[in-house]
Amino acid sequence: MSNPSSSEGAGRAPQPFLSIVTLSFNQAGYLRQALESVIAQKDGSVEFIVVDPGSTDGSRDIIAELGAGIDTVILDPDQGPADGLNKGFAAATGRIGYFINSDDFLVPGAVAALQRQWAAHPGIGLLLGRAWRVREDGSVERELLPTPNDRATLASGGATIVQQGFSFTMDAFRAVGGFNAANRSTWDYELLARFAAAEVPFAMVDDRFGAFRLYAGGISGGALGEAHQRRFDADYQRIHTEILDAPIEGDVMEFLRGARVGKMLTHPSHAIHRLRELTLPSVTARRFARDMERGAS
Repeated sequence: MSNPSSSEGAGRAPQPFLSIVTLSFNQAGYLRQALESVIAQKDGSVEFIVVDPGSTDGSRDIIAELGAGIDTVILDPDQGPADGLNKGFAAATGRIGYFINSDDFLVPGAVAALQRQWAAHPGIGLLLGRAWRVREDGSVERELLPTPNDRATLASGGATIVQQGFSFTMDAFRAVGGFNAANRSTWDYELLARFAAAEVPFAMVDDRFGAFRLYAGGISGGALGEAHQRRFDADYQRIHTEILDAPIEGDVMEFLRGARVGKMLTHPSHAIHRLRELTLPSVTARRFARDMERGAS
């Protein structure tokens, strides 16, 4: 990893610790919370970049209103979400990269937790943390726990990807070529597959860094329909064939359904954790409230 002070010099500001990129496109109903969740934690160690390729729903007005807390705004058209994220990270000057979607949000205290955990794990290129899954109204549903990011775990179909929980060194991101701009369905999974194939060292931590909003109108909620599912199947199969060297025989969704049992056997603590959430939802609600009041811990 590069030295945080390597860009310091006469007349130059220190290199930021963290570059956060948010991709915005016609999600004005959630965008303000996403932007304010980052701006509230900004200091000289954080660089905030917002990419909007052409929103027409008032999102750009919100970005302009909050512009004083944003370091770079990119309004150029792009070829899809992965291409937009690449544009954002191409403008990044920080040592660590993190991205949060415009319908998700950063948990209070996440920046301080990221600083603490990266300092505690020298030599890694990828940090895997947890996140909250929330409903459309922002109320908590469950806690998302990642699995290890090694080739075997991903190839088995047993990986749990927590996009709102992972961050990476920009050196590692650039070394694997960033996001595949042609991938319009599972670009975050492909990035992690590239990290795994390159054997980028990683660490797993218990901190919760972000919140993932699942709702019917979002991509993960199925808003893009069958066409998106076909793209997902094709991208997932390509990733397993070309990057992980583990082609999938048969239907992708059947493969993933079959992998769930193996995932529970390989990570029984995750299954126990989920059972506790289902039987004691009030405990999950209290933990989420504590995070939102005092920050991730």
